[in-house]
Amino acid sequence: MALVSLTLSGCGATSGGTRLTDQEETLSRQMQDRSLAPATPDERAAIRNQDLLTQAAFWAEAYQMNPADREAAIELSGVLRQVGSAARAAEVARQSLALYPDDTQLQARYALALTASGQGAQAVESFNRALSARPDDWRLHNAYGVALEQAGRSERARARFLEALDLSPGEPAILTNLAMSHMLAGDPEEAERLLRQAADHDRAGPETRQNLALALALQGRFAEAEDIARADVPADKAAANMDYVRALMSTNRSWDRLRESELSGLR
Repeated sequence: MALVSLTLSGCGATSGGTRLTDQEETLSRQMQDRSLAPATPDERAAIRNQDLLTQAAFWAEAYQMNPADREAAIELSGVLRQVGSAARAAEVARQSLALYPDDTQLQARYALALTASGQGAQAVESFNRALSARPDDWRLHNAYGVALEQAGRSERARARFLEALDLSPGEPAILTNLAMSHMLAGDPEEAERLLRQAADHDRAGPETRQNLALALALQGRFAEAEDIARADVPADKAAANMDYVRALMSTNRSWDRLRESELSGLR
């Protein structure tokens, strides 16, 4: 069952500090062959229109050339998180914070990367510092809610999601996260209500519908849940998902198991 809806931008964890991947090494060498001079402001502005891997190689080269380059650290951390290297993104931001401890952009990058790698409890202070400079940023409030949920502070997490909704009413990402927090607390009825709101939005993704199916299944409404699940996954997969939920509900620790499954997939 795809339990993935307490979300940030797509990120995964890797190890190895700030070492480049093979693909990044290749692109970096190509750039070095063209010129070893630092990129101009125009080149830095233009790179943001390129694909994420090209951006990662560009900013990695700039950062390696000058580890004190604040802009390169901010951009590299953000791009690494988006391409699935959350642990490396956190390391880049952490190293740069040693030079710029009061920089709230770096604090935000560090908090987001920690949360994307499942270390939300460690991100709380950085979220607080980042939000002191950007109190109206609904994305930061939403991500902070995910971090708090990871830290087991569910009531505070839901408060953050509600703050995010005040700033961006009807945003499906926030509604989905708030719904999943209620589901993890054992309230699938409230989760269903919120997920239906999210699913009606033009930007709602398949994860919203899959989690709506989960909320219905946890109420014993398996036929309805399977119909919704089939909108995004093959029929056999939808049926397998329902079998998983039935097995989950047959144990005395069903909500604990659901929470463990959900939190292990937070990214």
